[in-house]
Amino acid sequence: MYRGDDAQDGGAIEAPTADGPLRVEVGPRRISLRVADRALHVADPFATLIEGKRQESLKLDGRLVVARDVPREDLGIWIELLDKQPGMRRIFGVAPISLLEPDGLAALQRLDRVARRVRAALADHARSSFSTSRAVAAAPPARDVGRAVEIGRGLDKVLLADLGDHHVVYARRLFRDRAHVALVIHGDGRVVIHDGKLRHELAVTSKFGILVSGDYLRFTDRHGTDLGRVAIPWITVEDREELARRIGQLVDRVGRR
Repeated sequence: MYRGDDAQDGGAIEAPTADGPLRVEVGPRRISLRVADRALHVADPFATLIEGKRQESLKLDGRLVVARDVPREDLGIWIELLDKQPGMRRIFGVAPISLLEPDGLAALQRLDRVARRVRAALADHARSSFSTSRAVAAAPPARDVGRAVEIGRGLDKVLLADLGDHHVVYARRLFRDRAHVALVIHGDGRVVIHDGKLRHELAVTSKFGILVSGDYLRFTDRHGTDLGRVAIPWITVEDREELARRIGQLVDRVGRR
């Protein structure tokens, strides 16, 4: 039986998803998520992944971030890895039942409630510093992630971490198991493009200076002159446009203060 947001520690909450029933159990300093033959168990100091007969444990050195997909409403959990190649890896996720199904809306509402419960249960793990990662050394002092959004499908999702006055965008490279920093966007219009070990800093003045061109996000000045670009492959044009829109919202929102 589904239990809502009032589930107490040790209780179970459930939501139907396209992957089957998602069951979440929360206890003191632990949380377990299970759907079909996949499971995620989080208890200090490890996150343990189970898929069929395979099991993998990851040390919780960085953040655990709960993200929702735009516009598909998937629920994803990402871990920040702080090894020799820092980045974010999506370690668990489910997709909602289609809204075209008779009970699709009710199922999505249940998934929303479960997502809020999971986010609350993992709040302590989400407070580790993004800025401890060498990959985001150009970012301001650490802030909690206000919201995390994933865009795209499957392994090719892009993660956008909203840290208030700046965003960090993670994108996966070919044959890599994790997403690396592609962009750090500040509300004052400063953009730091990460290309391997290279860093390129530029500045845009409004959302109109952030454009989509093929696989790239392009940045221009108020005269339309190119300032720089970054490849965000593997996602659709529509997804790339959504990413550009969200970056533009930050620039306009903070820039008007």
